[in-house]
Amino acid sequence: MICRTNTITQCGARSVLDYVQHDGGRQEAGFRGRSDCVVRAICLVTGDVYADVRRDLSYLQKKMTGGLYPSIADGVMTPVHYLYLTGKGWRLELTKNTYLPDIPRDGRFIAVIPRHVMAVCDGTVWDAWDSRFSRKTKSGYPRLLGYYCPPT
Repeated sequence: MICRTNTITQCGARSVLDYVQHDGGRQEAGFRGRSDCVVRAICLVTGDVYADVRRDLSYLQKKMTGGLYPSIADGVMTPVHYLYLTGKGWRLELTKNTYLPDIPRDGRFIAVIPRHVMAVCDGTVWDAWDSRFSRKTKSGYPRLLGYYCPPT
């Protein structure tokens, strides 16, 4: 399901990002549940198949933890998605004292906010739920810890 909302609200010099609801292919792949934000974000930004990304991340997490965490059913650990994405040529741009609306507006990125990862495509958040205002701070937006830039 795609549901686009347009927001004209301004916050200082930053305008609010648009939002499109999309599950990244989860339902089509036959998966249910939550804690799959990393898989969704990767699929939405790269166009990769949900089941393939999920399988690869599960394998990597199991390998990196020596089997202690054999599944990503409870989420993908940060070192796992870092290794997965950087291994495919993505570059992590760390941010300091920034918020989600500060992410670049041109291009495709995977944004990392506290306890969540989302796809941002040309200034629009693509996610299964409207995460633009989750984990609010005094500014009204979640802190942007960093974002992955695609291979050049």
